Parts: sequence; C-alpha cells; structure tokens
Amino acid sequence: MLVLVGTIPIDDMPLTYGPCKYEGDKLTIGDYVLEDKYVLLGTTAMISAASAACQGLGIDEPYAVVIGDIGMGEGTIKLLDYLSDEVAKLKPTVLTMHYLLPTRDQFTRLVDTVNNMEKKPFFIADAGALLNAKAIRLSQKFDLFTPDPGELSFLADQDAAHPAYVQHFIFEVDDTDISRLSKEAYEHGDTPRFVLVKAAVDHVVVDGEVVGVIKEPLIPALEAIGGTGDTITGIVSALIFSGIEPSEACIKASKINRLMGELSQPTPATPIAKLVPFITEATKKIVGK
Repeated sequence: MLVLVGTIPIDDMPLTYGPCKYEGDKLTIGDYVLEDKYVLLGTTAMISAASAACQGLGIDEPYAVVIGDIGMGEGTIKLLDYLSDEVAKLKPTVLTMHYLLPTRDQFTRLVDTVNNMEKKPFFIADAGALLNAKAIRLSQKFDLFTPDPGELSFLADQDAAHPAYVQHFIFEVDDTDISRLSKEAYEHGDTPRFVLVKAAVDHVVVDGEVVGVIKEPLIPALEAIGGTGDTITGIVSALIFSGIEPSEACIKASKINRLMGELSQPTPATPIAKLVPFITEATKKIVGK
C-alpha cells in the first residue's frame, strides 16, 4: 500500500482517510470529495499526481490520510497522533509525508513508530515534513527526501534550525552547488540515503554523491508554476510503490514530470491543475506500460 500523508489548508476539514482517486477536477479521499481549487493545493497536488501515476502504472490507487490545518498546528498534531496509532495496521510499503506544521513530540513518535515496524515502509519526506525532520535531527530515519535547492541549502547548513537562517545564498544554486551541498548534508547526517533535488536541472543523489542529472525535456515554464515540486514527489512515490528501485524511480519521476510539461505546453501562468491530467500519459511513455 502507498500511503500519502499531509495537511490541507481548509479550516473545517476533518481527519479524512481512505483510498484516493484523481479524476481531472476532482480528488476523492475515502468519502470526502475535493473539487476546484482544493484539488491541487500542496498536499493535494502530491496526492493527485500519485493517483495519476498509479493509473498510468496500472497499480492500486494510493491511500491518503489528511486533515485541515490553516497554520495553527492542531490539525497536524491530530494527524500525527492518529497515524502513530494506525500505521502498523495500514502496513504501507511506501509512506510519504508532505505538508505539516512544525512539531517535535508527535513527529518523533510517528517516525519512531514507523522505524520500529516489523516491516518498515520506504519512508519519504517533502515540504514541511522534510524541514521538520532536519530541524529535529531525524533525517536519517527516512529513505528519501525530495528538496528544492532552497530546502537543500537548509539541509546542508548543519546549524540552521529554520530555512530562513541558512549560511548559503539559496537563490542561485547551480549544478556544482547541488553536488557540494548534497555531500555536505549527507556527511553530517541531515539527509537520508536517497535525495531527489528538484530544480531546472534535477539531481539524483545516493549516499551524498550525484548519480543522475536530468535536463530534458527542458520546459522553462515549469519553474514558474507552483505545485510542480509537489507533483514530482507524488510521482516518485508511485514509482517506488510499483517496485522500481529508488534511484531509478527518481530519474524516471523527473522525466515524467518534465514530459507532463512538454505534453501540456504550459505558459508560466498555467495553473498546475492543467498539467496533472497529463501525468498518466507521461508515466506510460516513460515506464513503458
């Protein structure tokens, strides 16, 4: 089972869980239906992309555990407590954590629970979960991080407790910087074994060393469209769930995300909602299903 976890910025959304399916303008999670702008907001963009990729792979749909949280943190705590109690029963083979508010005790409890499972799932973090893991020194309890260059700069700064206080100038990180920062972050224990750095040129890192660089197809408009980092996290989660080896899955996810852009022909003003429907086709083309 592929389990996807995160908060959604909807004030009154209750704790919601169940199989999920993306259908163009609608995302269904259990009995809860998200429509219009709520389909592609951070965590939901990741879930929608994972569902679309699973459809392209011809495998089971993901299972999602989500809750509303508009920044107060109560939803995050309730979500983490629930998952700590239930994750062993769900028995995920891949578990992906996405947008969460900063927490220590509840987050640590969940990470420890996952790592003590009889059969530990492949454990992925992006967005708030990634930042939280680094801040409280739990990065190596995960198997894959999917940072952008700014988040990588935070991971590489051993002393920074928040992305706003990194030593590195994060707005102009080139290929050489990505290699160096990846190595530094891994050496002081702030990344897991696998890292997929999402940028204009994507980098796949294993044990601190770059093993893959993906440049094509180059779709400059993608860099201006919010949500394209979330989609790649959902895609790589689906690929690993399908049985593809992690570093190969990272390379293929990068190519699928780029092909999504090529097929949709976006402009910088194109919303991510117009791109995600092309993930299923892109997945079939790249994976050969």
